[in-house]
This record gives sequence, structure tokens and C-alpha cells, in this order.
Amino acid sequence: MSASPSRPRLKKALSASSAATWLQCPMKFRLIYVDGIKEPPNQATTRGTLVHAVLENLYDLPAQDRTPSAAEQLIEPAYQELFAGKDDFEALFADPALKEKWKEEVRALVNQYFAMENPRRLQPYAREQFINVEITDRIALRGFIDRVDKAPNGALRVVDYKTGKSPRPRYLEDKLFQMRFYALLLDKSGEGLPARTQLVFLGDGRTLTFDPTREQIDAFEHYLVGLWEQIEYAIRTRLFPPKKQVLCKWCGVSQYCPLYGEEPEISETGLSELLEIKRSNVS
Repeated sequence: MSASPSRPRLKKALSASSAATWLQCPMKFRLIYVDGIKEPPNQATTRGTLVHAVLENLYDLPAQDRTPSAAEQLIEPAYQELFAGKDDFEALFADPALKEKWKEEVRALVNQYFAMENPRRLQPYAREQFINVEITDRIALRGFIDRVDKAPNGALRVVDYKTGKSPRPRYLEDKLFQMRFYALLLDKSGEGLPARTQLVFLGDGRTLTFDPTREQIDAFEHYLVGLWEQIEYAIRTRLFPPKKQVLCKWCGVSQYCPLYGEEPEISETGLSELLEIKRSNVS
């Protein structure tokens, strides 16, 4: 979010995605979160953004009106608001047929949602909930949670939509990391530890659940403290080593990585701002 006179810049905080990026590759973390180089949009990320917008807007409708046809009618308005006519988006589609295929994939994912949940029977406790908290040693955390449900007995469920396919067993830990992060966010916000966290994979119709315990989330909080200490050391030494791996071929900032291109001068302002993650007050 850009700074403006009416909306002060939010101080830095760790998010699930920034923490995961650090674990994936410290150099990628530096390029994005220190130097401010953004990964360009691609068909997968834009498709996910549009589907998330549609599912959020779906719950603005009265419960009885949350039907597949109503959801499909929400796609075009959301598309017009988010992407229509934007150069970086249009550049993704050299052939108009590719854009039509992309839109059809969006429609298929939206319809898949109704095979997994019945939104007419759900009344979310919160949607797109922004949480900004701090943990042990005053390390700031931040994130958006797609949906929080609340049972009559008060039990909370975190629901996150994924437009890709469910992970293979070797990549399961990456998703569990995100679920633990959301559970910790909700707990530290004062809402309490959720009874369940749930990832809904629209790409293959599967749902991944994780029921966190107090011991697990306390251990995860301790783990994040150690992760921040690694990041803080990198900030102070200016050492963010690249990690060569298979995922490099999908990295959106690889042209700035010393393994594949010309490394830019590190941003001193970015380093200074990143140190705000550990602070005495959270804005």
C-alpha cells in the first residue's frame, strides 16, 4: 500500500508470503521486500485474484441468492474493476483466444467452489480479515484471511481459497506453514485459537485441513522468532545468498538475481524499513 497524506504508510511486518519467500530463497526475499522489485503478473496469479474477488462478493448477496449462476454474473464486473484495459494484464494475452480460455478457467473454478461448499448454508463471521499483531520479542505479523466462520459454540474456522491444485506430499509442509501462520494471527488478534484451518483447492476439488493445538502454535511462534533472527542477521550483514533450485525457472525476479542477471544495488532505505518488523509499537 502506497503512502499518502491521508493514509500513513504501514510499518513493515512479516506475512505468510514474505516468510515463505525467505525460506524459499533469501535473495528473492531481498529483491522483493528490500529492493521493492515486484514480480510481474501472470495468468495464474491474475486468475486467482479474480476468483477470490468473486467469492468474496458472493457473500454480499442474501443467502438464498448465492447460486452458481449468480456467482457467474459477478465475474465480469470484478474483471472490469481489476483488470480490464490494464497494460500489464493485457500483455499476458498475445492472442484474444488465450484471454477467453483464461476467463473460462475462472468460470470453471467458481463453479467448482459450489461442489465443495454450499454458500447458502454459510454466514461468514469475517471476510478478507486484515490482522496486524505482534508476537514474542515484539515481532510484527500481518495478513489477510479469506474467511473466518464461527460455530454456534464459538469455535472458529479459518478458510483460505486456493485456485491451484492440492500439493503433493513433498510440498505439504509449505501449506501447513501458511495454516499455522493464520492460526497464530487469529490467536494473537484476541479472537482465540481456531479449531480448524482449511485450504480449499479449487483446482482439483480437494480440501486440506489442520486442527491446531496450543502446543503446536506456541512452537510455531518460537520458530518465527528464530526465522526473524535469520532475516535480521541478513539485514545487518547485507548478505542475502541466492538459492539455486528448480523453482528458479518460475521466479519473477530472476533477471535481478546474480545467478541469472545483474544484481542491483541494495536499497538502504529498504533495509532500514525492514528493521521495523521488530519494534516497540504496531501501527
